[in-house]
Amino acid sequence: MKEILSVGYQLPTNEDDYISIDSQKSLSDADLVIFCPDFKDTFDDYNENNYRGKRSYNLNTSTRIVDSIKHWRKELGSYLKSGRNLFVLLKYKDEFYIDSGQRQTSGTGRNQKVTNLVELQNNYKALPFELEVHNSNGKKIVCQNELIKPFFKTFEKDLTFEAYIESQESYTELLKTKTLDKLLSISFKMEEGNVIILPYLDNDKDEFYEKDGEWTNKAIIFGKKLLTGIIEIDKQISSNVEKTVKPDWLNDKELSLKKAEITQELLGNVNSSIKELEQEKERLEIVFKNDEIYKDLLFETGKPLEIAVIKALEIIGYTAANFDDGVLELDQVITSPENVRYIGECEGKDSKSIDIGKFRQLQDSLNEDFERAEVEEKAFGLLFGNPHRLIQIEKRKEFFTQKCIKGAEREKIGLIKTIDLFFICQYLTANDNNDFKIECRKSIQDGLGSIINFPKIPIK
Repeated sequence: MKEILSVGYQLPTNEDDYISIDSQKSLSDADLVIFCPDFKDTFDDYNENNYRGKRSYNLNTSTRIVDSIKHWRKELGSYLKSGRNLFVLLKYKDEFYIDSGQRQTSGTGRNQKVTNLVELQNNYKALPFELEVHNSNGKKIVCQNELIKPFFKTFEKDLTFEAYIESQESYTELLKTKTLDKLLSISFKMEEGNVIILPYLDNDKDEFYEKDGEWTNKAIIFGKKLLTGIIEIDKQISSNVEKTVKPDWLNDKELSLKKAEITQELLGNVNSSIKELEQEKERLEIVFKNDEIYKDLLFETGKPLEIAVIKALEIIGYTAANFDDGVLELDQVITSPENVRYIGECEGKDSKSIDIGKFRQLQDSLNEDFERAEVEEKAFGLLFGNPHRLIQIEKRKEFFTQKCIKGAEREKIGLIKTIDLFFICQYLTANDNNDFKIECRKSIQDGLGSIINFPKIPIK
């Protein structure tokens, strides 16, 4: 009887065959492994506030996630090297942010702000190979290979898909969509073993559970059919490539082959180079994200827009940071090299102009800031607007409502288009022009009470 283990997917059986994703268990004893990269149900203690529309985890949970990814990459890699077959259930690609543990400090003194740097992760990082997965759902599926035909006939009525795979020459195509334009199931050689990707099969149906949470007879029948289908595929693939697993005593020195040893050393050097390249790739990805942050000025809202505005102000020469003393929270406290102090508020609108609502909030922030004992002079106000943020720049029309413009004139508040800041940053990241920075700061101070007209971008 084969020892079958299922990671991240509860098989409807009476066997003790389930392993949680959040486990450090070994796969050494398994003859056959089913792996489902279901991170959302396992790590459900994510932050209430999403980041860029995706889940965001605190440092503690992020560490657990990273440990799990490393563990399963290693375990599944070793499992495949031993010549066994891995079955992966094609769950939707789940992207989320983890806390990298790195911190970025901006501003000084009371205005100092510490920002947690996050990294984008996804559930398929747990696999020891690259798999290009795209989310898309449907239920019209056609069989493309005899290997999976019995399995397909058994589950044809139950099969749906929530993702598809980018095709590669090394893949044997097993199942596709009815229109044959999306690949849903594949097999391919990996190390000494094989990988078989199958569509995800729903095991969370109401009819599968008794009132006490136990599996129903219908669920048990489903589980038996699923295991039978997978075992049959495993047999068919193994019969084509059947080879005895090498015993440990073959590593004895007296049985060594000189040419094989040289090749093994070369492989070790290549693997070291790959590891170094992967580390450099990760480093460059972080650098790239930081370099691209100015594009957030064109389409973002909320916290990402606030951070991008702070970065833009810093490149112009200001010190800028969020402020939160537990009583008062401000988007930006800004100080120029000329020692002029501003309070900034940011607003992004999907398809509307920046209105009087955010303007009133800025006025309240200015007054509350001035009430603080350590503030001797009232700051000037700056309202950073990113209206119509989801359409092309040239198609955007009214940036601020007339009420907002009149209110700014009366209260001497500067209105700044974040798209103007983007083009300034685009220039200054490529050109060190201190005179232009001074002109930009002068335009802001001189333009208080209106929409700020920045100096023309110098010809590069």
